[in-house]
Amino acid sequence: MYKLSNYHFRELVSCSPDASAYEAAVSMDRHRVGCILIKSKEGTVLGIATRYDFVHNLIVAGKEPKKTPISEVMHANPVTVDSNVSSIEALRLMIKSKVERLVVVSTGKILGIISLEDVVGTLEVEALSAISHEKYDQIFDMVRRLTPNLLSRYEGEERQELERDLNNELKALMRLLQEVEVSLRP
Repeated sequence: MYKLSNYHFRELVSCSPDASAYEAAVSMDRHRVGCILIKSKEGTVLGIATRYDFVHNLIVAGKEPKKTPISEVMHANPVTVDSNVSSIEALRLMIKSKVERLVVVSTGKILGIISLEDVVGTLEVEALSAISHEKYDQIFDMVRRLTPNLLSRYEGEERQELERDLNNELKALMRLLQEVEVSLRP
């Protein structure tokens, strides 16, 4: 199972709490990231500001980006997660905490930030690698046989028979997918 410690983190982008929201946004844009950490002079993380925070706490609130300190836009005390946590555990924490980004730490040191997109991407890779080639071929064959326009070629009893076959194939596909899901559980 994929651990966050295996993830390749991008360079952390941060600013001071007295930087303007505009300056923070420019820094995010320059580094092509979706959030920025707000740190004290001592390096302590005070908060995180995401694109959503800029929209909700700045634009919608009617504040001026160049006059508003990022400390008025950020979320204080960002949710952190240990780097030894699996992707699925990180996803559970995101859902529970209602956040789309987690600050990943290891022995008190910040390694990086992982987003919901990152976690979903790793889960997709895990799912694909967990499917044996045989199961993958079975799923592919079933999907190929379930072409939507297939029914339009048949009428009467032949169509009813084909609908039954398709339903059976769908049930078999669902069983295979459940097997894959079970194999992914920790």
